[in-house]
Amino acid sequence: MKSAEGRGRTLDEAVDVALITLGESRRNVDVKILSESSEETHVEVTVIDAAAGSGTGRTAGDADAAKEIVGQLLARMGIRCQVSSRTTSEAIVVDVSGRDLGVLIGWRGETLRALQTMTNLLASRRLAPDQRVIVDVERYRQRRENTVREIAYRAARQVKVTGDPITLDAMQPFERRAIHLALEADPDVMTVSIGEEPERRVVVGPRRNQQEG
Repeated sequence: MKSAEGRGRTLDEAVDVALITLGESRRNVDVKILSESSEETHVEVTVIDAAAGSGTGRTAGDADAAKEIVGQLLARMGIRCQVSSRTTSEAIVVDVSGRDLGVLIGWRGETLRALQTMTNLLASRRLAPDQRVIVDVERYRQRRENTVREIAYRAARQVKVTGDPITLDAMQPFERRAIHLALEADPDVMTVSIGEEPERRVVVGPRRNQQEG
């Protein structure tokens, strides 16, 4: 993964320095704070989903292979469901639908995350290295993205009122990405990811005017 370091008087400035080096936007990166003092903030900015966004050739055969892998996994688990697949600009998406599939989602999607990890491990033997498979059950990801966007908007409103940053609960990568995308165009707040998996979190804070100070 591509990464670059940045330094600035504020977190916002430090991130911008690294983004210029990488030629990326905030929507495509995670930020790690390396050090922070009253005079300078030092960050490491890493590009996320670089391969997924590259638009490499995904074929119907790849989608069918991913669908078959998930179908076989679920059959061995004794899960009765329907499995379909489609391709997007980011990845191959395998959709699972049926009744009483909450067991496949688990607490905050942890079981679904494990299923997706297993799917990608098996898919790596049949698909190109840069092919990524996303598994979704009963449109859980879409519903969860809608939920975290609402969390983002509420956090942004509070930050604007108080002027204080808010650290959200630990989230999965796709949830953090939804937060970043929801607030990237807001001129008054900024978002960064901090911490290590699986406790990585998004901080929503005020966007400081670079002319200040």
